[in-house]
Amino acid sequence: MLSLTALHHLDRRTWSGHNHTEFCPHGSGEDVEAYLERAIAAGFKTYSITEHFPLPPAFYRPTQGSRHAIATAAMAYDELPQYFAKMNYLKAKYRDRLRILVGFEVDYLPEFRDWTAEQLHQYHSQIDDAILSVHFLPTATGLRALDDTAADFRQGVLQEYGSPVAVAHAYLRTMQQAVDWDVADKPHRYGHLMLYRKWRNTFPSKTLWQDAQTNRQLGDLLTTVQQHEEFLDCNMAGLFRPTETESSPSANWLRAAQERQIPLVFGADAHRVSAVDEGYNTYLEDQDYH
Repeated sequence: MLSLTALHHLDRRTWSGHNHTEFCPHGSGEDVEAYLERAIAAGFKTYSITEHFPLPPAFYRPTQGSRHAIATAAMAYDELPQYFAKMNYLKAKYRDRLRILVGFEVDYLPEFRDWTAEQLHQYHSQIDDAILSVHFLPTATGLRALDDTAADFRQGVLQEYGSPVAVAHAYLRTMQQAVDWDVADKPHRYGHLMLYRKWRNTFPSKTLWQDAQTNRQLGDLLTTVQQHEEFLDCNMAGLFRPTETESSPSANWLRAAQERQIPLVFGADAHRVSAVDEGYNTYLEDQDYH
């Protein structure tokens, strides 16, 4: 994996840091080479391929939650050789047109931290770049996704924690654990810091999503990232979701990150070719983003 110093030397005005491929079970299935051509046309010079890293076998244990969310969460472990072979082939093929960083979006799951640490150690030398994200929270019926569907969100984490703001508290506690996690070969960038807000527009307008506690938690998260001199994913995908219509972190927390001089990396979170440059102009127009 590139060192923290090397990552800081990348030009974030032309770096697309969060992208998926045909190896993603919940993606469009379009070939990653079409993503690369779109990225070049959009003006990117550096392009991180961050496919969802395989999850441990125990993750797939029976749950009363959405089987779709569990079954499509990440690529299969036995696909890793094929993934590395193809991405490294493309890395060489495009070396004169685009700097490709081969890597993963890694799920932070507290109960599987030891397994994840072993995988990071095993594959560290084959990874250029990576993101650490939270997509699941524990419930009485097992791990439940925050981002699969609005119905699954309501039936899963919302039912468990009682209210959207309580889900936010639990999510941000878990995200803080991820940022605090002291393990070798850990990613230096944290994904969609406010994923719990993905379905906010499906709730009444007066629904409480933030309070004094979330503000403290988000402030503490930014302080820790700042102290570590690490990066945040400036995830623009939510701008184009009718259920969300905001970036993650949201605009006010992006400004708070900028005030702390935390480097933000443009994240399309592209799961289809047409999304590769969505939000890029918005990212560039705010000169404080980089």
